[in-house]
Amino acid sequence: MSYVDTSLAVEVRAGLLDEVLANLPAFLSGASVERAGPVNAAAELLNLPAGDLRRVIATHAVLSAPVRALMDDLALGLRRPLTSSVRPRVATRAVTSAIDWAATVRYRATSNPLGDVWVTRPANRVFDIDENRALSWLLATIQERADVAGTADRDASAPWLREIRETSETVRAKRRTAWLESVPATWPGDAVYPRLNADRGGFYRLRVATATRYLRRLLIDPDPADVVKALCERYFEPSRDWQLFEIAVVLRICRHFEAAYVRVDRPSLLIGGRGPFASYRSRTDGREIRIWYQAWPPSTAPSELNDALTHYAISSAGTRPDIVCEVLLNGKPARAIVLELKASRSASYLAAGLSQLLGYLRDRPALTSTESSGWLVPLDGLSFTERPAEGRSMWVVDASVVAERLIDAVG
Repeated sequence: MSYVDTSLAVEVRAGLLDEVLANLPAFLSGASVERAGPVNAAAELLNLPAGDLRRVIATHAVLSAPVRALMDDLALGLRRPLTSSVRPRVATRAVTSAIDWAATVRYRATSNPLGDVWVTRPANRVFDIDENRALSWLLATIQERADVAGTADRDASAPWLREIRETSETVRAKRRTAWLESVPATWPGDAVYPRLNADRGGFYRLRVATATRYLRRLLIDPDPADVVKALCERYFEPSRDWQLFEIAVVLRICRHFEAAYVRVDRPSLLIGGRGPFASYRSRTDGREIRIWYQAWPPSTAPSELNDALTHYAISSAGTRPDIVCEVLLNGKPARAIVLELKASRSASYLAAGLSQLLGYLRDRPALTSTESSGWLVPLDGLSFTERPAEGRSMWVVDASVVAERLIDAVG
């Protein structure tokens, strides 16, 4: 297809986001064991370029409520920093602070007794304390993440992007505050939190501690729910409604299979993987179900299209359906059901989807020659009456019931 006809209503989009938010963390949890954390798991499962995922999480971090609250109070907080003090002994003829009499007596006993020299203990303010190191680390991290998020090459006039760039400029300027420049931007350790929480003024306790905890969790040790929330809020923009719909449906299908079957192994790549996204085994017989997303199972080969592309030296990756449900009996491939998803209610766009299905079935007839081997899955609530295929190779199935229908079809 050369175009994507997708424009979801606000309530439909919100429902799909909620569904992904509820179901995707479980798949990231299973995959992150092998992929060094949920961030890497998300990048691989969704086949996201590393730069895109970094920008998504950076954007989510900078626009988060704790960081925004910090920015609102930053100017006042920097004018009232926490400090410590040191009182060095200073031998002087001009008394400008409290006299250390014992030190003065000792000094005069070992030096020229004729001079009126006094040992004083002036109090000097010290800004390099753990609380300010935490603040310095926090501001450096916000600036770094804002610079990453601000590299987006689209929607340059978007309000959220303007806010990120303004945040970067503000933090850069505030870090040049005289007292703060001398404080290293190094994390002092988690033992700093009780000291931050002891701040009576409230800035370090309410703003610095809260924003620091949030950023360190999101950027250093996120859990799957954090990553999925960032994706749902910052990645699945309206221009990606088609992908949001597809991921919601494939997770919906997997959730139903997990209730009816036994999962065989951990999820593989959701997009672009060499294997099925998820595999399930029947509790009663030798059937195994494999769910492939954006990929053909090897058992459906050979492909007439790929053969033609090779023969005529045409450089192309060929075609791949949205979802393939592969059925194996006693370890041998027996059937494949091809699902073409359309996040649209446009009749012409859905008709084009049927045409795509015909091409898929014609190209890979080995496992798709039985009735209802090609399913068109439009948005929920399409105004049509579900009808049996009556011997046709294609079937139209509403997205709201596709998971149940797939369970029924594979037995």
